[in-house]
Amino acid sequence: MKRKVAGLLGLFLMLVFWTGGSWASQAEVIEPIGSGEINWSKGIITAKGSGAPPKEAKNIAQARLMAERAALADARRNLLEVLNGVRVDATTYVENHLAKSDEIRLQAEGLIQGSTEIRKMRRYLSDGAIEVTVAMNLSGDFLPLMFSLPKELPITKPPASLLPLAPQKPSIPVLPVPPERKVEVPPAEQPKVRAEEKPVIKPEPPKPEPQPLLADLPPYTGLVVDTRGLNMRAALIPKVLDEKGLELYQGMYVPRGKAAQSGLALYSKDLTAAQTNPRVGKNPLTVKGFKVNPGNPSDIILSSEETKRVAPFTQKGTFLEECKVMIVID
Repeated sequence: MKRKVAGLLGLFLMLVFWTGGSWASQAEVIEPIGSGEINWSKGIITAKGSGAPPKEAKNIAQARLMAERAALADARRNLLEVLNGVRVDATTYVENHLAKSDEIRLQAEGLIQGSTEIRKMRRYLSDGAIEVTVAMNLSGDFLPLMFSLPKELPITKPPASLLPLAPQKPSIPVLPVPPERKVEVPPAEQPKVRAEEKPVIKPEPPKPEPQPLLADLPPYTGLVVDTRGLNMRAALIPKVLDEKGLELYQGMYVPRGKAAQSGLALYSKDLTAAQTNPRVGKNPLTVKGFKVNPGNPSDIILSSEETKRVAPFTQKGTFLEECKVMIVID
């Protein structure tokens, strides 16, 4: 009887663990690319690679070592392909940005070479080949590269000394101009002098409403934005806007160093998983997205009602400054 009860208990615990792990994995936002994938819920990219032992290896140990090196090199080549496919926003990819600067591209390739192997996912195949998986964090040292991209240089006129000389025209003799004849205008036809016009006083623009004191804000610990049904696209640099297009999040109060350290946001497919994620703390503020920006589907637009709930936290010292944001997508 005791064995039967113990067996049933073990089966129950196994089912609970399995379903919990399955639910957690189903809530993750994973985008496959080539031989790897982007995990938007963890902010990492992974890629697999394989290597076979060369025939010229002198012994088994050397063959395994050379196969391991070949597998890591293959995995990192695939990881670069995955990285190039990461969206910076809804319309541009990392590949587009790295093409703007050779220096930044070399730094990104250096980070790829320093990617970490996930040892528990290593596989030894029957023919002696090795399959490995490497991972790289999209925040940390990489995200500052996206923030420090050079802006497009303005088009400036060359100095006058470098302009081509205009062709010389033949000189034309200048004839003397006869003096102008003054024509007296009768008094009746003289123009009337207008009376002095009063200066137009422009109304002063409305002053922005003062932000509430931090001590008066509700004790929220993070922000969860539910965008299900809006067809939002996960990206490295999302924005939260009001209906007028003004930034509520990813504004000037978000320190670039903090955003680079932990990323601007993480993503989930499940609302409960997002609300219970340690990133947003124990009491997150949950709002519903109104629509996405048609020109950039990584920008979330909130309704006026939801904007009023988020706007008080768009200042320094709040959870938004700490980038404690989760976004729920389809």
